[in-house]
Amino acid sequence: DGGADGGGGGGGGAVEAEVEEVSPPLDTAHYNVLLSCLSRPRRWKEALELSARMGERGVQRDTSTYNALISVMKAAGKWKLALKLLRRMRSEGVPPDTITFSAAMAACARGGEWRSALLLMGSMRQAGVRPNTVTFSAAISACEKGGEWARALRLLRQMGDERVPPDLITFNAAIGACAKGGEWERAMSLLTEAMPAEGITPDSVSYNAAITAHANAQPARPDGALSLLRAMEGEGGSPPDNFSYNGVISAFGRAGRWEEAVALLRQLAAGEVAHGGEALSPDLVSYTAAISACAEAGRAAEAAALLEELRSSGLPLSILPFSKAIAAAAKAGEWRVACATLVQVSSLQLRHNALTTNLVLRACDVAGEPAAALSALLPLLRESAAAGVASPADEETLELVPHLLRRAAEAAEAAEVAEAA
Repeated sequence: DGGADGGGGGGGGAVEAEVEEVSPPLDTAHYNVLLSCLSRPRRWKEALELSARMGERGVQRDTSTYNALISVMKAAGKWKLALKLLRRMRSEGVPPDTITFSAAMAACARGGEWRSALLLMGSMRQAGVRPNTVTFSAAISACEKGGEWARALRLLRQMGDERVPPDLITFNAAIGACAKGGEWERAMSLLTEAMPAEGITPDSVSYNAAITAHANAQPARPDGALSLLRAMEGEGGSPPDNFSYNGVISAFGRAGRWEEAVALLRQLAAGEVAHGGEALSPDLVSYTAAISACAEAGRAAEAAALLEELRSSGLPLSILPFSKAIAAAAKAGEWRVACATLVQVSSLQLRHNALTTNLVLRACDVAGEPAAALSALLPLLRESAAAGVASPADEETLELVPHLLRRAAEAAEAAEVAEAA
């Protein structure tokens, strides 16, 4: 039993001992209460330990026991353990109910395991347990995480066929699934038609997902995204937040309208936007989206200026805005700027990646500067070796390096011939 449950942390046993000091031996109901107190993500091992001790003491585990355990695994993001507990529950002859399956599906949703979630839906029906709003919402959320918008909408239609009422969470998950696929027309239909028909008022999550759908559309639809943002700003709307503005900035960037993307960032930076009575300000994602917009347009100087502004802002940094600035420099043929930005990444002790490495190597190659490319690469290899981490290189890097070496050798030979002449 202990092996099936996994390792223990000792905390659950301590709580159990304290209770038994002042009361009779614990029964199933007592253990279920203790398990419900361990719902925080980091306490999943303690929950498993308590379950194991129930077995050791001959205390029967019931449906509520397993519901509590699976809910703890959901909170901890342990979807495999959630499914393992469900299997063991059934092998012990303990009947699962709607809460059991809903919690297990929600655990799968958090792990992006949409296939497992849909299999659970089938198992649920086979067990004679009727899915409810929470169950369908969990399955739709799993499809959202997996980018399976068509399956998400199929489940939403199925809810109507089975007369299971959707709620705000259901619709937000469905719109989010459409957003991932860039299905803006379907997202807007849910937002402006299906939700009002069900008497459900969209919130900021609903609007933000629809904005993302416009940003991810092919081609991007920044005007549609901006229209949603203005609707949120209007009287009685759901107040926009950073996600709202970042989505519109991203939409402008993907449409090649970098000036409007930067203008929206400036609006945020000027404190002209309020949320909950407080002025919004740009975050890391805001700057990254604006720098990416400049990269799409090959505006290296503007991207570099925004990157410097980000560095001075005190916001936490990541490799992504630097990668975007390097992409902007590479697109503009500014190989020196690309190399200098790569050095900044090292000086800030950010983790390099192969994408950034290859951007710099290609920029130098296009500019006819193979030696500069190799000079930029060598410190990265030394840094990763010293830190004991994988080098920021991939198959493309391995193809570029021999090519650059040949070009460097040819350039050196040509220089020697010219000097001799």
